[in-house]
This record gives sequence, structure tokens and C-alpha cells, in this order.
Amino acid sequence: MATRGDSTAGHASGLAGAVTVAALVAAVPVLVLHVVGAGSVNPLAQTVSDYVAAPDGYALLAVSAAALAFAGLFVAVAAWRSRLPGAPVLAALTAAWVVGLGLVAAFPTNVAGAPADVSAVVHRWGGALVLGLAPVLALVVARGLVARGERPVLLVRLTVATAALDAAFLLGHVPIVMLGSPGFPLLGLVERVLYALVIVLLPVIARALRPRPALLPAGPAATVPAATVPAVSSVGAGR
Repeated sequence: MATRGDSTAGHASGLAGAVTVAALVAAVPVLVLHVVGAGSVNPLAQTVSDYVAAPDGYALLAVSAAALAFAGLFVAVAAWRSRLPGAPVLAALTAAWVVGLGLVAAFPTNVAGAPADVSAVVHRWGGALVLGLAPVLALVVARGLVARGERPVLLVRLTVATAALDAAFLLGHVPIVMLGSPGFPLLGLVERVLYALVIVLLPVIARALRPRPALLPAGPAATVPAATVPAVSSVGAGR
């Protein structure tokens, strides 16, 4: 007969699997775009969003954004079911993350070389929201796990790496947004590494949220029967 703990563990494992699948689905369209858009986009200098001009680029980018949105929602559900400290904050941040992904999908950027229009500006702000919140989501989960007495070492390391690269990528956009300059030449490479970190980070978060099995003793506790102490005759006692 399945216990409540078994059911909870099963749901958590199912959600972790769903996050992993959604993250992989998000990666596939981007990989396809790198193939079909080879030669038209410089992967070192231009961002993934510039593949919008590739064949079916808009649709593939939208699929990737939708898959990331589902992955984030699954993470929020897993945190809520595991009663993680900070789960309500995580749910609110995830909602904002999904909104950012929706903006990225609904408002494509401009074709490379063309002046930025309203759609491109909204796309950039949506992308900043998505990438900026990714390490924050991971940090909330890591803090909740630490408060629960766990040590999510891998999650913390990935969170720090993602936050550092995220800061570099977002700061690299300051001259683009403020001055209209092209930015530094390796902006595309930084974004692709950052995107890969987010793809890895989401399943790691989901796996960290799975309940840990209780430590069981190596075997059944040995029951030592009470020793029967034979009566010792006091020979000559009272004689």
C-alpha cells in the first residue's frame, strides 16, 4: 500500500522529469536555428534573438520561450508541494519570469542592422527580465533548502556562475540601449553560455527540490531478550 510519503516523492520525481524535458525542448529550437541560420548570424557577436530572420525563426524562438515558461512553472509547483521556505516568493518571481518570456515570444527583435522599433525594445526588456530573474529564482530555492538544513552545493555554484555571467551580459547591453552602439564583440558568445547555464540550472533546481529519503537503519533493531538470571542457591545460607 503506497504511503503519503511515497506519493509525494512520486509527484516530486514527476515534476523534476517534466522540468528536464521542458528544458531540453527549449534547447532544441535554438540548436536548429544555429544550423539553419549558419552564415547569416555571427554566433560570437549576435544574440540568439537575431535568428528571427532565419527560416521559421520567429516560430522556433517562440517554442523555446514557451518551453522555458513551462519549466519555470513546474519548478514553482515543485517548490510549493515540497513546502519550501520562500515558495510564495518563488511563485511570484516565476509569474514575472513567465511574463518576460511571453514578451520575448510576442515581440520579436528587429532584423540585424535595422533601427530598433517598439517591438525590439519590448523584446530586449523582456529578455532582461528573463535572464535577470533566472539566478534570483535559483537563489530563492537555494536559501529555502539551506533553511531546511540541506546543502545544495551544486545549485549554489551554478547560481553564482549564472549570476556573474548574467551581470556581464546585461551590462554589455548598456551601451546598446543607451548609446545605440553595437556593444562588445563577444556578446553573442556570452549569451549562449548563459542560455546553456539556464538550461542546466532548471533541472538542477527541480532535482534539489525532491524530498530526501529518510535515513533508515541498516537492519531491524535487534531485540535482546531479557536475560534470565538463574537463582543462585546460597549453600549454607542461614545455616
